[in-house]
Amino acid sequence: MNRHERGLEFKVGAFVFLGLSMLAALVVQFGRLGEGFKTYYGLTVRFNDASGLLKGSDILLAGAKIGKVAGGPRLVREGSGVDVPLKIYDYVKVPAGSKFTVGSSGLLGDRFVNVTMPPGQPSAFLPPNAYVSGARETGIDDLTREGGALVSDLRGTVQKIDTTVTRLNQETFSSTNIENLKLSMEHLNEATGALAESSKKLDGVIGKADFTMDSTKKAADDLRNAIADTRKVIQAATQGKGLLAALLTNQEVANDLRALIANLRAHGVLFYRDTAAKIDMNAREQTKPPRGQTGGR
Repeated sequence: MNRHERGLEFKVGAFVFLGLSMLAALVVQFGRLGEGFKTYYGLTVRFNDASGLLKGSDILLAGAKIGKVAGGPRLVREGSGVDVPLKIYDYVKVPAGSKFTVGSSGLLGDRFVNVTMPPGQPSAFLPPNAYVSGARETGIDDLTREGGALVSDLRGTVQKIDTTVTRLNQETFSSTNIENLKLSMEHLNEATGALAESSKKLDGVIGKADFTMDSTKKAADDLRNAIADTRKVIQAATQGKGLLAALLTNQEVANDLRALIANLRAHGVLFYRDTAAKIDMNAREQTKPPRGQTGGR
């Protein structure tokens, strides 16, 4: 084997070694083999329900892996729930007040522990071996249990509705009640027709009443105008200089006219005599008191 062949074999060997080294580094970095070379600090989280959470499950903070579940859920002696040990990478600091929940990747995916940091700038961090309380997000199992309870409630409600409808058909919609309902509807139709006829008659009566009111108003206006005209005539007669004014204002003229009319009625025009004046004089003489009685006692 010459020198040229040896150089070529050395280059190929070096290239293969370099490739295998890079492959081993990738396996260590991204595979579970690399987990053995990392250091952690422990946390214990108490969950009311940690169903589906297994040893080795991931712990995610904002979607990034920060550790894994150190062991399966363990029952606690006092209280309710289970304790789940966690292993957090030593270079990750979890802010105090963070929320630990059991989540799942999809409805049927694997369970994991999700860490949600509190809002704002963290002022403190969880120390190693701290003990915190966790919660559980709703998954397919929870939805299945809730759906089963909802179906049971729905079934009971449907049975109650069925019973109510049956009683309604038997009691309310019996043949007797249906017949009574028909009679009531017929009576209602008759009453509606009678009410319509009465409304038509009432419209006629209202029309006549309106016409009567108009006529009465017109008559009242005419009477008011007549009274005003009479007042004007009387005022003109009392303020004028004619015969009517003299009759209304001069008592002597009125007495003479009354005597003339009396003489005409008694004797006529051809045999006219002034007997009314004599009668008036006699009446005045009879009404005068005797002379002896006028002087006192």
